[in-house]
Amino acid sequence: MGSTLRAALHAYVFGLVGVFLLAAPWSPLWDNLALVLSPTHWAGIARSGWLRGLVSGLGALNLWVALRAGAELWRSVRGARAAPDPE
Repeated sequence: MGSTLRAALHAYVFGLVGVFLLAAPWSPLWDNLALVLSPTHWAGIARSGWLRGLVSGLGALNLWVALRAGAELWRSVRGARAAPDPE
């Protein structure tokens, strides 16, 4: 049961981080961060589309890992239920 819980938590955390990274660069949260950095040259980089795309790509990668972990968890749980109990 411990490995099942660990796998479920793994899928959940990767999914949560993936959704955040996918959406955050295109939200007002990101623009507020760029305003905080505005006295430095990093503000221009933070506002650039390529950095936003890179962060969103990392979010998509996290979602892919979460989906794979969820699919593996689903297969293991279904396999455990289908297997007969050894006596």
